[in-house]
Amino acid sequence: MYMYIIWGILFLLFCLFFYMVFIEPRRLKEKHYFIKKNKKKVLDISNAFDLYENDSNIVICHLSDFHFSRYFKPQRINRVIRSIMDIAPDLIVFTGDLIDNYEKWPHKETQRLVEKLNRMTAPMGKIAVLGNHDYRSEGYYFVKTVLSEGGFTVLENEEIFGSNDEVSINIAGMDDCLSGNPKFSFERTLAQWHLLLVHEPDGVLDTENIQNFDLILAGHSHGGQVRLPFLFYKIKGSITYTHGLYLLGKKTLLSISNGIGTSLFPIRFRVPPELIYYHLAKKPAEVEQEK
Repeated sequence: MYMYIIWGILFLLFCLFFYMVFIEPRRLKEKHYFIKKNKKKVLDISNAFDLYENDSNIVICHLSDFHFSRYFKPQRINRVIRSIMDIAPDLIVFTGDLIDNYEKWPHKETQRLVEKLNRMTAPMGKIAVLGNHDYRSEGYYFVKTVLSEGGFTVLENEEIFGSNDEVSINIAGMDDCLSGNPKFSFERTLAQWHLLLVHEPDGVLDTENIQNFDLILAGHSHGGQVRLPFLFYKIKGSITYTHGLYLLGKKTLLSISNGIGTSLFPIRFRVPPELIYYHLAKKPAEVEQEK
């Protein structure tokens, strides 16, 4: 009797291990958020699964934490590329950790990685910031080169202005808070939307004039990567802000991506990889009359 119980437990543990290693890390989730603001710049956020084809929106694709390595090779993002081709976002942003560890990077995969990045296209461009793993083992220049050859503009405490026929966006990119030299002060411009890209979400704790931004996009935490009952894995850089959406006041939204890849161990549990699309209203909504 006890042997059946032991074998049953071992079988369940094997199934759990198989799921964590081979299934959940490949269960890419696609999320959509519709964001608008009224003339007082107060944000309204909702799911946008039935709205994302509306041509009154500008669409931003948020990628984060690929952690390419000998175990997570460029061909693993084919589904990401297909999603981007289907949705056709106006802008693509990447919030750091392109590779896991430069010292262990299989260089024969470099050209294939550049080719995959180039297959991601957006009319308003592709913008990236670096993460702490991009600095690891002196990988800084390599990662910057790969991103640039893949069509991304890398921002390090810099801002870039983007626009199309109906909307303008100012995008600020902060250098990595753990391994780089971050700048925590950015001014508001005349653009209709203001975005801040940062790898570690807790970087917002030191950012001055946070209300200058409508949307702050981050990664780093992987959503915890493994989420067990009564246990949530937190790491330096995402202690206060760990996963999901946070409304900082009424005018600033912080969104943290689960990322695409994994680090430390190639496993995920209850935190699938995700690809996020933000659909921004091109024109402010009217403010209701106060009674």
